[in-house]
Amino acid sequence: MNKWNLVWLLAKREFVERGRSKAFLITMAILAAAILAIGPVTSALSGGESEATTVGLVGDSLPGVDEELETQGALFGVEIEVTRYASMDEAESALEVGDVEAVLVDNKELVFQEKASPGLTTIIIRSVDIVLTEWSLSDLGLSDAEIAAIEEPAPVSVSTIEESNVQDDAKQGAAFVGAILLYVSIIMFGQFVAMGTVEEKQNRVVEIVLSRVQPWQVLMGKVSGIGLLGLVQLAILLSAAFVSAQLAGFTDIDIAAIGLPIIAGVFFWFVLGYAFYAFLYAAVGSTVSRQEDLQGAIILPIALILPGYLLAIAAAENPDGVVVRIGSMMPMWAPFVMPVRIASGSAAPWEIGIAVIGCVLGSIALVRIGSRVYTGALLRTGTKVKIRDAWRAASE
Repeated sequence: MNKWNLVWLLAKREFVERGRSKAFLITMAILAAAILAIGPVTSALSGGESEATTVGLVGDSLPGVDEELETQGALFGVEIEVTRYASMDEAESALEVGDVEAVLVDNKELVFQEKASPGLTTIIIRSVDIVLTEWSLSDLGLSDAEIAAIEEPAPVSVSTIEESNVQDDAKQGAAFVGAILLYVSIIMFGQFVAMGTVEEKQNRVVEIVLSRVQPWQVLMGKVSGIGLLGLVQLAILLSAAFVSAQLAGFTDIDIAAIGLPIIAGVFFWFVLGYAFYAFLYAAVGSTVSRQEDLQGAIILPIALILPGYLLAIAAAENPDGVVVRIGSMMPMWAPFVMPVRIASGSAAPWEIGIAVIGCVLGSIALVRIGSRVYTGALLRTGTKVKIRDAWRAASE
């Protein structure tokens, strides 16, 4: 059988075995549920949709003041509801229990329970003033068109020096979410690679496998199969993040706004980041023979990954920072930081090129280094194998 066919069979085996494992399914369900809950919970904690502000009317009120209050409230971004009360005592009772925010008495007096709201005061006074003006002009015999011409506000235009682009914000947000998911996915599936290596050493399965295939084929099959499973998980988690945004009411964020290049970029950088770290996880995993010793062995890759996550957070705030720019071009951190900088439009083409080339060359180097350590340590059981000893054993 062709040597790459053997690699494919090993990759398929890893994909199926890990994909149907309880650990993966439970973790996947928890992550997806947590992401789906973020949107609604955030919306609920922020108060959801703002409640209407109720204004009470007592005594004689000019016809049309109800509609004008609602109109002026809409101009100020406040939803106003109007309630009429038969007496001041009834209105004061409503103020005490919080049924109304303010009460307008005979179009002359505005009453609050404790502290007057400057914004609501402005809306109510402006509404009364407009209605009184309309009545006064009507008494003078002016037509509705003439009254409207007099009341028409001055045509003042509003502009900003820097325009906010909703699509750019959506792209940067998607890239940042993608960086977080990359961090979680690479750690999770890197540990799957290390755990699988230890399990096979512990139950001696690797000895049977190595009777038919070469160590590098076992390594390539393991990394490829688990990597494919990681891509499937990443797609599911990104879909969950999109649904969560819709549940939170962020209806202006859609696939078109984010753009397929950004989405494809997340998967592209996942492949580069996973390839870089998976062989490192496999190498350190092959140096131990018990699951109890694994946590100490994988400190090295985790220590390398964590700064990338922190730099991605920094890049979301300041993508042009010196430390962020340098970090985005380092092979071990580029998969986390560079997507955020690309989405913000701050990454120069030459910087992207350096990051991609660095990741590719770093992955190739780790394939060679990791394969040698993996080969030298795979059949050695008992105490933890030093990386230096595994390196030397591979050449024997």
